[in-house]
Amino acid sequence: MHVSTLSLRDFRNYQRLDLQLPAGITLLYGPNAAGKTSVLEALFFLATTRSPRVGADRELVRWEAVGEAGVTPFARVVAEVQRAIGKVRLEVIVQRRADDEGQLTNLATKLIRIDKRPARALDLVGQLRVVLFTPADIVLVDGPPAERRRYLDITLSQLDPHYVRTLAHYQKIAQQRNSLLRSWRERRRPPRAVDDELAYWDQELCAAGGYILSERLRAVRELNAIAGPLFQAISGGPTPLAITYQPSLELGESSDSGGLAQRLAQGLRASRREELARGQTLLGPHRDDLAFTVGAVNLGRYGSRGQQRSVTLALKLGEAELMRQRSGDAPVLLLDDLLSELDAERRAHMLEVIRRPGQQTVLSATDLADFGADFLEAITRMRVEDGRVYPS
Repeated sequence: MHVSTLSLRDFRNYQRLDLQLPAGITLLYGPNAAGKTSVLEALFFLATTRSPRVGADRELVRWEAVGEAGVTPFARVVAEVQRAIGKVRLEVIVQRRADDEGQLTNLATKLIRIDKRPARALDLVGQLRVVLFTPADIVLVDGPPAERRRYLDITLSQLDPHYVRTLAHYQKIAQQRNSLLRSWRERRRPPRAVDDELAYWDQELCAAGGYILSERLRAVRELNAIAGPLFQAISGGPTPLAITYQPSLELGESSDSGGLAQRLAQGLRASRREELARGQTLLGPHRDDLAFTVGAVNLGRYGSRGQQRSVTLALKLGEAELMRQRSGDAPVLLLDDLLSELDAERRAHMLEVIRRPGQQTVLSATDLADFGADFLEAITRMRVEDGRVYPS
């Protein structure tokens, strides 16, 4: 899988950009704030419908962009993607919204097209698969549980259309169930026939939650086989990394979605009183976590900075290999100034991985000093300055 062309209009600091990307390695280099990361962000956005840097889509629209003919400012991202199953054209338009008086608001709408036909965001995810590395990804190891859940969900959503749809359904049901629980806690609703009123929400939550749990557990088993040895190679240590899924309820021996749904239903019934007191759903995939250990040491809590960085690198490389193994098509690697954060040994391992046949990689750097002459001669280099990209 590789992106052959990328076009940006009024995206971030780019007024206009049209790139031809080779199937191999492309290095974007230049000063900070020149626009290197924005290219990687655009590719990640096309793959996942979300920015890895901001929470509000309106921030993707170039601030200097102006509307015309009654149309409010908008950003457009378009790419041609070559895949094992065939070529596809992906397009996302983010348009700022105006109020009744024509003043721009903090809201934006998103229009998606696949091969020039309108589509939903859920249909876009998985059309292009990417793995993004950034120096901030160490938060996967030492940050809050939500970051680790997000890591699993992004990986699985790109691989399995059913997973992304089930996850969206689960999140909607959990939100509605929480609203009902809060209304009882705040006494806006009389606490009568609680079990009857929750029956539908519990059934939907457990069915979706059982599937999410089964897929996450499967992914963790596969990642252990991939990332465990990778950690050894990257860190130079004798002990592999162990990834443990930490559910919010006791799962027993269940591993299939039906059995896990039953376990979740039992847990919800047992925690009914506490949920009513706290006004929130206390069990389910939205409360789960991952633990990373070497021997008996939890590296999220007690690991050195170097160990945590090795875990992060193993996880990301494991994510890429998992995608390759399941789909038969390598994802696009996006490396945002990562090599500057790595020591010589880890950098050498990273460069070895990205030079694999059939692997497209787009990486950014502030200068060329981190790369050897033979590597630079074998790749495509592009200089980035002030929202413009020049051949080098």
